Amino acid sequence: MIAEEITIRDGAHTDLRETFVLSDRTMHRLAVDQGFLREDSERGEADEQVSWERYRGLVEFLDAQPERRYVVAEEGGATIAYARVVRFGAMEQLTDLMVAPDYQGQGVGRALLERTWAGDPSPSLGRIVLATGAPRDLSLYTDFGVMPVAGHWHLRQDTAAYLATRSQETDATEAGSVVALTPDRAVAEWKRLEPEALGHERAPLHEFFGRDRTCLATVGADGRAQALCWVSSDADIGPAVGVAPAEVIPVMLAALDRVAKTQEPAELGVYASTTSWHLLHRLRMLGFRVYWPSWVMCSVPLPGLDRYVPTRPPLVL
Repeated sequence: MIAEEITIRDGAHTDLRETFVLSDRTMHRLAVDQGFLREDSERGEADEQVSWERYRGLVEFLDAQPERRYVVAEEGGATIAYARVVRFGAMEQLTDLMVAPDYQGQGVGRALLERTWAGDPSPSLGRIVLATGAPRDLSLYTDFGVMPVAGHWHLRQDTAAYLATRSQETDATEAGSVVALTPDRAVAEWKRLEPEALGHERAPLHEFFGRDRTCLATVGADGRAQALCWVSSDADIGPAVGVAPAEVIPVMLAALDRVAKTQEPAELGVYASTTSWHLLHRLRMLGFRVYWPSWVMCSVPLPGLDRYVPTRPPLVL
């Protein structure tokens, strides 16, 4: 039971920015508390606005999905927590569950899940979530029918160090055969390759990425894509998928090279599942380190996470 002063209502489009900022602030606080950021690390309203403008399109896209469920918890008129579930094909993903630090451990998250993930998953409609590694979080999610299937690692590397390492490599053929696909071609190839890796289709998501990102690909002798990777103009790399685990590496390297040389961020960031041994080994050789460990939790096995690279930002797998 949550406190009587806390109310839960359906969220609306006008709540999107406020709940996004709540998530941004809470994750920053968590990063400081867990030692990922310095104690004196600051994040002001200008930083929050930049982040909102960067990801507003994706947030609004997710909120516009026909079967989404979005709920907001308030106390005294102030937003203290929210949750959102979005369905793609035969899978419902909990894209957001965020509770302000002062209200954590009081049953608010469970109350939100009872509104958005009522009942149990079924054979025809699964559930998936990307969860932090905190025992309290993992225990909560298992009560709603999902179990850990793989680790979900946020990896980072200093851009200058990455470029220096890449310049010393004698074999540059890995990324040399990568081409950019037209949006229509990219979406068609994603429709073919992704269900084999994740077990469900997400055509609307890739149609959105086709408007928002560039798709890099390697193409086989038969003219069909062997691997695909979305990359944005804001340095977001992923998702990516390949016909085999090793096939993902060339498109990932091409995306990293593209971001490092044209956008020049201070750091490069990607996500990977812990089953992606080939990719993790290659990234480790390039100096990438684990920045933030999480879990992929699902109500059914996912057939090919070793040849799939998660989305950045991690609002969806």
